[in-house]
Amino acid sequence: MNKFFAGLVYCLLYVVSLLPLGVHYFFSNILAFILKRIVRYRYSVITVNISRSFPEMKYGEVKKLVSDYYKYMCDLLFESIWDLSHSADAVRKRVTVSKTEVVDDLLKKYGRVILVMGHCGNWEMVSGMMITEKDRTPDSYSSNQVYMVYKAAESKLSDILFKKLRMHEYHKFHTKGEVVESKQVLRHALKNKDTRAIYIMIADQNPIGKHDPIVDFLNQKTYMLPGPDFLASRLKMPAVYLRMDRLSRGRYHIDYEKISEPSENRGENYVTKEFARLLEEDIRRNPVNWLWSHKRWKRNIEPEQ
Repeated sequence: MNKFFAGLVYCLLYVVSLLPLGVHYFFSNILAFILKRIVRYRYSVITVNISRSFPEMKYGEVKKLVSDYYKYMCDLLFESIWDLSHSADAVRKRVTVSKTEVVDDLLKKYGRVILVMGHCGNWEMVSGMMITEKDRTPDSYSSNQVYMVYKAAESKLSDILFKKLRMHEYHKFHTKGEVVESKQVLRHALKNKDTRAIYIMIADQNPIGKHDPIVDFLNQKTYMLPGPDFLASRLKMPAVYLRMDRLSRGRYHIDYEKISEPSENRGENYVTKEFARLLEEDIRRNPVNWLWSHKRWKRNIEPEQ
């Protein structure tokens, strides 16, 4: 039954996606107004997150950033719907990519690479990082397996739908791969240790473990997910930061920056700390380009005695 309803929702979204992008942005503007002015969706969460992250901002600057964020957040939703029915070539016109050699060289050297990213740009359109089939080479990461690591939704219906939506984006580029639940990623990587692949991990969610690494992030002590560091050290895999920047409405750019290689002894939690540093740099450079409505700091961190 869940599969039936997930399929039904998918079909409805697909029909809506056929509308021109300009129409999607028209509805995005309306939704942004409703969420901010009428529903007040997570208004206090967004405002507090921004204020604490940028204590140097004046009241007017915070207010403007909050307003811009609602527009950006709604754009993400409607762009993701639009993306459903549009071709790989159409997506690549909106998502450009550079520095692919960073990933290709590490993949050639080690066979597998971890790509670590935050909730920046439009992560639901990150499939735009793929080189279209006619332009790629056999050594390109786009010619190998792509595993998207995700956290399973509590609702079975939502989980089925999210998996279908996310892998649809990669399949339109004729890329091999699948989604992998975060709790199963180590087992999956061990089972497929001889498969050339990249693992994409969105690593700025709020973790729930008692011993998660803590970093200084946006002027606050912050828990971080240990997964990328654990996977990189346990399986001797290189880690790369995937940067997705919003250039303008509906236009994004992706590039890559190496974090570490297995041969480098960088110390405990190095991948996590470096990821946090790079992500903070990107957020400070383009503050609206991050998921401010997420309850990122809902867990208090007790000061050391």
